[in-house]
Amino acid sequence: MVDILCNLLGAAFLLPLGAALGSFFELVLDRVPRGESIVWPPSHCRVCSRRLTPDELVPVISYLVQHGRCRGCDTPIGRGVPVREGLSALALGLPWLLVGCQHPVFSLITGVLLLAAIWVIRALTQGPLPKTPKSN
Repeated sequence: MVDILCNLLGAAFLLPLGAALGSFFELVLDRVPRGESIVWPPSHCRVCSRRLTPDELVPVISYLVQHGRCRGCDTPIGRGVPVREGLSALALGLPWLLVGCQHPVFSLITGVLLLAAIWVIRALTQGPLPKTPKSN
């Protein structure tokens, strides 16, 4: 019983951590190829440039609450974003949920490797950036 509770509590911590890391990696893979800073400007809609509020930055949940659209301009947000955030959450939390307290090092290493694999694959399969028109 204690092991089950330990596994649940650990997973309850690691699931949101994995989702948050997935959200950050999504930002990195969006901005770095464009030559943009990952720090400034703060998170914003790429279409209307409206700065996102804290409640819009909760991985997966904010996407569902906003029906997958920007609050400012109603532009659709790609469906892949919450899927990758959710996969990141599961990658980090699921190994702990299954065997975390019995084999903590194994479950953490497995979770980190799964998380890294998801984002390395995403980075390698990311299509080319759209061409931007040259300004004169």
